[in-house]
Amino acid sequence: MPLHRLAAPLLLTTLALAGCAGGPPAPRPWAEVAAREFNLVLGSAVVQGRRVAVTRSGQASGPLPVVVYLPGLGQAADAGQRWAAAWALAGYAVLTVQPLEEDAAAWRSALARTGEFRALGELHYGQGLRDARLAALQRLLPELQASPMLAGAALDWQRSAIAGYEIGAQTVLDLAAAPGGWRPRAAIAISPPPMTTAGTAPPLLVVTSDTDGDALGLVRDPAERRRAFEQRPAGSAWLLHPPGLTHAALSGTLAPDGWHEQDLHRGREGGPPVSMEQRGQGQRGPAGGVPRGPRSGSATEAAQADLREAMRLSTAFLDAQLRGAAMPASPMLTPR
Repeated sequence: MPLHRLAAPLLLTTLALAGCAGGPPAPRPWAEVAAREFNLVLGSAVVQGRRVAVTRSGQASGPLPVVVYLPGLGQAADAGQRWAAAWALAGYAVLTVQPLEEDAAAWRSALARTGEFRALGELHYGQGLRDARLAALQRLLPELQASPMLAGAALDWQRSAIAGYEIGAQTVLDLAAAPGGWRPRAAIAISPPPMTTAGTAPPLLVVTSDTDGDALGLVRDPAERRRAFEQRPAGSAWLLHPPGLTHAALSGTLAPDGWHEQDLHRGREGGPPVSMEQRGQGQRGPAGGVPRGPRSGSATEAAQADLREAMRLSTAFLDAQLRGAAMPASPMLTPR
């Protein structure tokens, strides 16, 4: 079996089973796990004042097809490690960047500190920052594409895609519909807000679930996140709908090391304890979604088979659009 077909199960199993017997060991930094267990190469570069994280396989050679990944609200370029690792193990160079500092610092803002989370969401999803985010990305992309190398990775921009989570997914859909500029060959919108896209956009994969909630109250029903898929022309979009995954789990972001021990308390009456950091980033904000079961976005939750399959199918979508492979059949995958 090819290495990349084993990548997602191996990745999630390793992250989820860190110390099942005899108490949890001290969590290891992601950079160490990525290098030692998955032979991933992590690098970064600063472009127009924004940090761009680069994830690629140490076994890949030659110019690599590119996936530009845009993280969600309150997340920086080190977010979305699970998605980035799965795609990198399949032979892609994943470039993660948060175009606006305002988005990266959202959970340190005055609105967040005073608990005005709906207002925070309205600000960052609103037209002003939405336009600014797209403009910042459009300024950044030509400089990224001007060099065939970035942080040691040889890049093939002729085979490129864009992906994003949450506000990143909103920008993915905006970029795909924008006239002129870079035209990616595929787009992946993970947990997007309710919005439409132009019919001229590239092939689109929308990833959401029946429990993809929104603690800000901006999305009334998780089904609303399917709107971009439902309004696309026939044959141009797919819906990936793994059941039961929270908004946070879909972010693909590893939990902070301090949550490692709490991750093991699954099933205790009343649920896991809630830290102040989680209150800002999880329980009441879009980066964490609605609490459900084990800690939202934790290694325990992310180890579910549904997320492994979502990672596999998203990789298959990239392979189909960028490498000419066939789209697989799956109960989780609905074509438009």
